[in-house]
Amino acid sequence: MIGIIGAMDKELFLYFHEMTIEKTDIFGDKTFYIGTLHGHRVVVAKSGIGKVNAAITATVMIQNYHVRMILNTGIAGGLSPVKTGDIVLAEGIAYFDVSLTEIDDIPYGQMADDPLIVKTDPKLLAKGKSVCDKLGYECLQGNLVSGDKFVTKIGDLKRIMRHVDRILGVEMEGMAIALTAYKFKVPFISIRGVSDVIDTEEQTEEYHNASLEVANKTTRFVFQFLEGLNE
Repeated sequence: MIGIIGAMDKELFLYFHEMTIEKTDIFGDKTFYIGTLHGHRVVVAKSGIGKVNAAITATVMIQNYHVRMILNTGIAGGLSPVKTGDIVLAEGIAYFDVSLTEIDDIPYGQMADDPLIVKTDPKLLAKGKSVCDKLGYECLQGNLVSGDKFVTKIGDLKRIMRHVDRILGVEMEGMAIALTAYKFKVPFISIRGVSDVIDTEEQTEEYHNASLEVANKTTRFVFQFLEGLNE
């Protein structure tokens, strides 16, 4: 079974439209939809926004459905020259809002004994790249960073940029899902569409105007990704 996690309704709308839902389970305030999608057994869940919601959702999904991989899908803010509508395939994900530097000799962004960057599964990443080529989408590979803040100023990322290079986007759930998958030894990939570009005058307006369209584009990418797993 394949696990798919998005944070918001707009990120999952097309999944529920295309999916044959056989049953739903509720754990706490999280609903898990089990069924088939583009030839695969899947469990799809809306985590809600933020790292705590994402970690809860990923943990429940792994422990109850024994998924063979997790796809984190949805939208993200991009860092120029990334453009609205681009697809970002994360090579790795880190926190941008974690610091133990005052009490421990570790880099900004690292939490105790956890890795600074969680790498995504290389086979899934290669499959994502082949989907990009097939669809002709503008796709970029690099790192994402996660934190519990909608970032509008590049200055908020200056400290993490000293330790994590090639940051292409910022979101609010990916590192929590990646780290949970890492701890449970489940292959993971994050596929994000860029809904807005950070530190531009029109960023918040762009987010409101483009986020649904970009979310749907990202979902269609994932549909092709799922079909490609059979090849």
